Amino acid sequence: MNKGIDERAKEVMHLSGFTGDITLNRIEHRLRLADFWKIFYGSRVLEIGCGQGETTAVLAYTVGENGFVYAVDLANENYGSPENLGTARERLMSSHLGDRINIDLGVNILNPSFDFDVNSFGYVVLSHCIWYLSSQEELRDILFKVRRWAPRICIAEWDPRPTTFGQYHHFMAADIQAVCESYHVSDHFNIKTMFYPHEIENALCSCGWDITSQGSVDAYDVQDAMWEIDIVRDMFPHKISEQKDIPPKLKRLLLSQIHALGDPEAAEPLPVYAVTAERFGEI
Repeated sequence: MNKGIDERAKEVMHLSGFTGDITLNRIEHRLRLADFWKIFYGSRVLEIGCGQGETTAVLAYTVGENGFVYAVDLANENYGSPENLGTARERLMSSHLGDRINIDLGVNILNPSFDFDVNSFGYVVLSHCIWYLSSQEELRDILFKVRRWAPRICIAEWDPRPTTFGQYHHFMAADIQAVCESYHVSDHFNIKTMFYPHEIENALCSCGWDITSQGSVDAYDVQDAMWEIDIVRDMFPHKISEQKDIPPKLKRLLLSQIHALGDPEAAEPLPVYAVTAERFGEI
C-alpha cells in the first residue's frame, strides 16, 4: 500500500532532523510537488535555490538511497531566519539523508566556471525560488544553461492569481514588494520579480523546453502568506517613505495598500503553479 502524505512527511522529518508543525506543513507541501513532478527513485537531481533545505530533504527522500541530490543557493551561510542556511546545511548533511546530498552555498550558477557534463542529472528543480530572481532575463539565462545538464526540469512557484479573498492579501504583500524592488527600496527582501504562469511557460518554450504537465498544487497549510504580510507591514512603510525615487502618488498608494493588508493570521497562501518540461532540440 502506498504511504500517504502525512506518513511520508513524518518520515522525512525524522530522517532529515527537521522539527516543528510549521516545518511539517512545508514538508507535506513539497511532497505534493515531488508527486506532481514524478521524480523517479534512484534519480540524480540538481536543485537550484535550495534555501533551508525542505525541498532538498523531500527530494533526497524521494530518490532514495540509490539517488543523489546536489543543492545550491546563491545566498551565503549567514542568510535566513530563524535558521540560517549554514546551520540548516550542517543539520541536513549530518542527518540520515546526508549521504545522498551535497549542498553548496554562495553559488551563482550563471558563473561560467560553474558547469556540468551533459546529462549529469535526471532533473533540474527550482522550487519556490524564482521570485528571488532579479529579472525575466535571469530566468531565461538559467533555463537555457541548465538544459545541457538534465533532460527534465521541474518548477514550482506562487501563482499571483488569487482564487479566494484571503489569498488576495498574500498577493498584495508580494505585489508591494515587487513594485518596491523596481525602485531598489532594499536588497534584503525576498521578492524581486513576480512571475505569472504564462511568463514561466513562455520562458521554458523559448529556451528549448517542451512542457509536459502543469497545474496547481495545494499549499493551504504553509505560513508564507502571514510571513510576507508581516515583513511588508513591519519594514516597508519607513523604507517607502524615505525612498526619494518613488513618485509621491505611488508612495501614497503603496502605503494605503499596506494599511489595507489586515490581520496576517487571516490571510491564506496563494495557489502554487507547478510545471514539468522535457528538453528538445540540439544541446
